[in-house]
Amino acid sequence: MITGNIIGYETLESQNHLSGVNPLTQSDLDGAFSIATQVEIDLALEKAVLAFPVYRKWPGTKRADFMDLIAQYILELGDELVIRAMAETGLAEARILSERGRTTGQLKMFANAVRQTTWEEPSIDLAQPDRQPLPKADIRKHLVPLGPVVVFTASNFPLAYSTAGGDVASALATGCPVIVKAHESHPGTNALVAEAVQRAAKDSGAPDGVFSTLYGYGPELGQALVKDPRVKAIGFTGSYGAGRAIMNAAALRPEPIPVYAEMGSLNPVLITKSALDNKAVMIGEQLGASMTMGAGQFCTKPGLLMVEKSDHFDHFYQALEAKIRTVAPTPMLNARIHSNFMRSLSQLSQELGLVDLNEDGSHLIKPAIAIVSGDEFINHAQWHHEVFGPFAIIIKCNGADQMVTILELLKGQLTTTIWSEPYDPGNDILIEAMEQVSGRIVWNGVPTGVEVCDSMMHGGPFPATSHPHFGAVGFSSLKRWTRPVAYQNFPGQYLPGSLKR
Repeated sequence: MITGNIIGYETLESQNHLSGVNPLTQSDLDGAFSIATQVEIDLALEKAVLAFPVYRKWPGTKRADFMDLIAQYILELGDELVIRAMAETGLAEARILSERGRTTGQLKMFANAVRQTTWEEPSIDLAQPDRQPLPKADIRKHLVPLGPVVVFTASNFPLAYSTAGGDVASALATGCPVIVKAHESHPGTNALVAEAVQRAAKDSGAPDGVFSTLYGYGPELGQALVKDPRVKAIGFTGSYGAGRAIMNAAALRPEPIPVYAEMGSLNPVLITKSALDNKAVMIGEQLGASMTMGAGQFCTKPGLLMVEKSDHFDHFYQALEAKIRTVAPTPMLNARIHSNFMRSLSQLSQELGLVDLNEDGSHLIKPAIAIVSGDEFINHAQWHHEVFGPFAIIIKCNGADQMVTILELLKGQLTTTIWSEPYDPGNDILIEAMEQVSGRIVWNGVPTGVEVCDSMMHGGPFPATSHPHFGAVGFSSLKRWTRPVAYQNFPGQYLPGSLKR
């Protein structure tokens, strides 16, 4: 396993190091990974700048072959990658295998997309020289890559949103070199995947510097990368505080750049009386499973459960509580996330009656839930923030109008979910309110589980994401790393291939 910073075709070691930690055993893992110095940062950026004019001109078929090769080499890592990712995250083998499949699937999906030119959104308006009172010019437009991109990897997705995950794959697909800021929680996983990408770049004949990865801690390494004028766009998945710091630094540059940040979500679930009257137990079981999936460390975890008054509430609650009680105590992804979760529960326990306070002092945590009235929730703004982990607040609402009031108090969300019957008279106002605050609306289901397809919207109004027009999943995510260019009255031989018609 390479423990140095992979910078294009080179691997450089430094004096200071960090190590991975097994969250289940709380022990250090093998491997001391070099923390990047300014020398390594500058070299990675310099190589990316030099690689860009070459790589951006590669035909889509060539970039696609490169990405297919990345997917192949990741699969060839076999059990070594799976075992290391499990050790660094505490996640189960089935979860890592699923995520590996999603990672390679995304690479292949983007490869198939760039083998064609439709992703460039070519638009052609032919000349009309005889138009009166003025002739019309020939104008043609398509998307071009921005330049070197920095991607901050996600703690809760060591593969699918990390070293060769969706942000990296989509940026490479458009023709942008990528510098990955490795997550300190899974450096060994990063090293294995980065080595596969580096090998694929060499075997594909990609320019030196099309891909690099650097180790370091967020505030130091992250800010150095964001502020550097050679970086043209940022991809980030993580907390609101870290995401906002990156956005602020990017905005204060002499040349501000776009930051595509996903920064968390409460993912409210609205449960109407008609739904509870018909399927209270099923709803409780499904939401209990969803809120505890992956120890509640999904960005789409349902954190607010708004329930309309019903004689069947107890059946719903008992099914939900029984489901979360079956979840064995489990570690969180890293010590910082565990500490933040426990601090949040401690603060909330002074105001709410929590079902479980996780007070045994163990590093293993158990799910917790609280029940409040709609009026109480409305009057306590401190409860309106995400708790990252297996925790949810059940809000007993007076009716659809109060649910709408609560939605209007919340900031932007990745998802909202409604459980209802088609005949319910309150559906219209609830759905309209949900559209205003979220990027994806789920009917009679759970928000966890994000299908990778073009119709998926994995984004939402601020602060769920920094740009509500763009999501991090599907073909539309390619647009984040591009800008449109129009060509007016150009001779055919100088037009890009997608505009030669």
